[in-house]
Amino acid sequence: MKNKVIDGFKRDFNLIKSKGWIESHRAHDTGIGKTFEDLIGIVENNNYLADYHDILELKASRNLSQSLVTLFTKAPKPRGVNKIIRERFGQLDEGLKTIHTTFSALKFNNFVNKYGFKIEIDETKKRLYVLVKDLNTSKIEDINIYYDFDDIKEIIENKCKYIAYIKTQSKKEAGIEYFKFEEALLLSGLTFDRFIESLKKGYIVYDIRIGVYRSGSKKGMTHDHGSGFRFHKNRIDKIFDVEKM
Repeated sequence: MKNKVIDGFKRDFNLIKSKGWIESHRAHDTGIGKTFEDLIGIVENNNYLADYHDILELKASRNLSQSLVTLFTKAPKPRGVNKIIRERFGQLDEGLKTIHTTFSALKFNNFVNKYGFKIEIDETKKRLYVLVKDLNTSKIEDINIYYDFDDIKEIIENKCKYIAYIKTQSKKEAGIEYFKFEEALLLSGLTFDRFIESLKKGYIVYDIRIGVYRSGSKKGMTHDHGSGFRFHKNRIDKIFDVEKM
């Protein structure tokens, strides 16, 4: 089944590749993934199954973009903690608090010279904790933010077993972005243990992206723009087994 799905993706990818430059289907950073998924006939979803026939997860990246690629997104526990994170540690943006910061398990980062964030791996409790430190006092903030190992394992086993990593050129003309899909790599071999080792070495990092709805019925409410785990492009062969498709 896996080989049939991968062969089918190769055919679909080569057909899209042959089209050359394609106008983005959505503005901003998520346009590249949305465009490719539309072309290949995938409906956006947030479930735990992989994008392409429930086997192959799709990741697209601009060749000249920043070095991080999203592995998966998931809100931390307990339920509703994103609202607390934003309200306690966010910075004002047009009168509303938001927070966007990237950090690793190696050391505390620096968020607006006020707070430091770090991932803590607790093998005993089988959890990943997000620690927050006051940079002025070096005191760890009293807040409980975590991921259970079992939840991470489930995502890795269902969405990250096989990944098609798509390299893409991009350009803008008259304010409109265009993409040319050039190459696809098959990323495999990621296990939970390999994920943890990659976290420990800083190859995989965590990204908080919490904003606010600015209009409509949800105006002023917390909006998670995709907080989750991301990997460094230049460490891709340390995290996965890599094969050209």
